Amino acid sequence: MFTYLHFTDQFGSYLYDDNFQAFLADTFTDLSPYNLLKSDYMRSELLHIDLGFTNEDAVIDEDELIVLEPGQPIFSHLNVYPKPDAIYGLPFEISFTDTRTQVFKKAGEPTQTKHEDSIVLDKAFLIDHYKIDNLVLSIDYDPQDERINFIQLRDNNIIAHLKL
Repeated sequence: MFTYLHFTDQFGSYLYDDNFQAFLADTFTDLSPYNLLKSDYMRSELLHIDLGFTNEDAVIDEDELIVLEPGQPIFSHLNVYPKPDAIYGLPFEISFTDTRTQVFKKAGEPTQTKHEDSIVLDKAFLIDHYKIDNLVLSIDYDPQDERINFIQLRDNNIIAHLKL
């Protein structure tokens, strides 16, 4: 079982730092490579986890789709998706089988809720955000049945555009 602290203790680490590379090698066997042109995430299909990076130093030629300066990717956020046989130690002892009502009983009222319809994506969103010290826990629910779609943990100090 992985606890969220196993990952969040690594927030702020540079992707190419030797200690962070050792953490990745010890934790994952199937992690996708970091490819700034495709995504700011590395994914583990086995664990159903995305490791997200903030890379403000990178310079990309959008027309030619080439990386001019690779920058310094910093581990800043983590997405966890439900996996039937996986056991995750999530904050507030939340489980992917919990409904939104059950999450409220465990975690209390959220710091912020986003419940809106995206015209661009033609999709409704229901996301509760909880601030835990320097971390933000975001729980994305299916707006119809209020079951958890995925959970994001992020460092509130690193990702400026998502700061809570």
